[in-house]
Amino acid sequence: MSSRALRKLQREQERKKQPDSSHAEEDDGDEEVELAQKKPFNAFDVLNDGGDDSTPELLHSSDEAVAAAEEESADTERAPPQENGTQLKPRKKKKRKNKATRAKTNTSVEKEETNGPGDGQDEIDAALASLSMKAQDGSYAISNVKHDEADLQMCRLLAVESRHLNAINEMKRLFGNVTGEEETPSPARRRGRGPQQIDLGGALAARYSPVSKGQGLSGLALRRNVFMNGKEEWPKATSGGLGMETDGVQSNGTKKYRFVHNAAYQDVQRQFVSCVESMDPERMILMLQFNPYHISTLLQVSEIAKQQGDHSVSGDLLERALFSFGRSVHSSFSTALAEGRARLDFRRPENREFWLAAWRYVANLGQRGTWRTAYEWAKLLLSLDPEGDPYCIRMSIDQLALRGGQAEHFLDLTSTLQLQRYTRTRNPNIEISKSLAEYKLKHAQECRASLARAVSKYPFIFARLFKELNIEHIPPSIWGKEPRTDRETFECETYVVGAKDIWNTPEHIQFLVEVTESCARGSETPLYEQDIQLSEARHVLLSNNPRLIGLVPRSLTSMPSTASDPLPPNDSINSYSIDPPASAHAPPPAAYIDPFESDNNASGADTDDDLPTAHPSAEIPSTPPETTAPADDDQRPWGILAVLNR
Repeated sequence: MSSRALRKLQREQERKKQPDSSHAEEDDGDEEVELAQKKPFNAFDVLNDGGDDSTPELLHSSDEAVAAAEEESADTERAPPQENGTQLKPRKKKKRKNKATRAKTNTSVEKEETNGPGDGQDEIDAALASLSMKAQDGSYAISNVKHDEADLQMCRLLAVESRHLNAINEMKRLFGNVTGEEETPSPARRRGRGPQQIDLGGALAARYSPVSKGQGLSGLALRRNVFMNGKEEWPKATSGGLGMETDGVQSNGTKKYRFVHNAAYQDVQRQFVSCVESMDPERMILMLQFNPYHISTLLQVSEIAKQQGDHSVSGDLLERALFSFGRSVHSSFSTALAEGRARLDFRRPENREFWLAAWRYVANLGQRGTWRTAYEWAKLLLSLDPEGDPYCIRMSIDQLALRGGQAEHFLDLTSTLQLQRYTRTRNPNIEISKSLAEYKLKHAQECRASLARAVSKYPFIFARLFKELNIEHIPPSIWGKEPRTDRETFECETYVVGAKDIWNTPEHIQFLVEVTESCARGSETPLYEQDIQLSEARHVLLSNNPRLIGLVPRSLTSMPSTASDPLPPNDSINSYSIDPPASAHAPPPAAYIDPFESDNNASGADTDDDLPTAHPSAEIPSTPPETTAPADDDQRPWGILAVLNR
């Protein structure tokens, strides 16, 4: 007799001895039997379930299940299945196996209940529980800090969207996709002889760059930038050693950053000071050709182009400076800027260069009529230091918001409690523009009430505004009102000069006249006398309006100031000295050292190692590099100084 037959006989005898247990299994496990009938038996499941080697009962049931599986397969091959014979035996074995598995599961659950609820948690739950326990002791106080609701609201309103920083996006929204910047066609080749004059923009392009050897930006360098997208005509070169570091986290959750200069960039900065002292614009342009992304040189040459009336080149150089800033920022700066939590310390000269570049770019955007982009940049500058506001963005952000169609955001921003706490002086421009913003949003009652309050508080401003708008009939509420102090004169002139064009529409004039006539002539308002702040003086000087500059006290205008750093703060934090190092062989201070003939312009390490860098020994090519199309002998970058003097 075979061993299989013996095992079968032994199992039949065991079932006859224990009939009650067999019936109990059938009664208690009806649902499990149905599941066992639906799912075919797999012998490997027994191996996975039998994890405890110390339990002989489970091992015995596993052996029986394996034997039952072998017997079932053999019987299936020999004869067809029967109704009551072949299917009941494996069903009983599966029930016995399921019962053993259920017993094991119940045992493990009892162990978990005995050990406590915390022992059955996974690693993530245990880690979270540990963090919460430590936070109660004060070890992780940052996670439980509840910031002031006013700070959170201000951060939400000062959050910057990178897509609104690009003027091309606004131009596409206004005029369609056909307004995208097109590449400037290459000039036609001349057959004549003699030098050919090129403009300043062409001389600074990648075509004539001795650093990039005719190569422009390409690939990811054109797109991956938080401030400005690159252009293909810009030279392919590194930032020269410009970078950014974190400067700590404040108690309200904001993050401080600061731009830094490495040794090579500091050396170029000293050469820039020498170029400024030489008062030679052509040397400044030559220096920019060898250092195409040096911030101070870009800002200085941009002013040269602006003075010559070339606003296109001036704006292009400002965009190049912002592009260099953008590819040098810290990895977490973009996220902090989008959340309104990025801060810069204005006391550091490296940070002040960014403020100056962004401010001049806002003015350039206003000349182009892209007011929505200008408002986003102004909001960015305000978010970097809302408490100090070193460029006094409050004096012009209302006009940018109204021109850019951001009246609702302007009302939300000016109503924040935290921003009102930071205000050290009164802002009549915000109070007056608030009524005009409500008028644009069709808030009839609110706009009239706001304008009436402003008329009673600043009648001298409205009297001057009526005069600038050539409104003959002067209402009694503002008739004969004039500024009484220097502060009132400053407030009156700064608002009327910038806002008169906003009011100069038939709808706005009608609204202004109706509300002003409805106001009764009130009593004299108390005198308001306050000295002009340094930030306000800086704002006026950068506006380049002689009418307003004359209102700034002499004590402020006589302070040490340069075009690259107007009115620096008294508590400036200088990271390094820009004075050239003194040596025994150094020439007199009046002498000028050509930065392109000395060995001081050694290029240092930079993050963009794959890009070419400037070398002091390089010479300015008289013709474009070989990588571009060949040019005639007469196509040379002559006449740069002639272009500047035309």
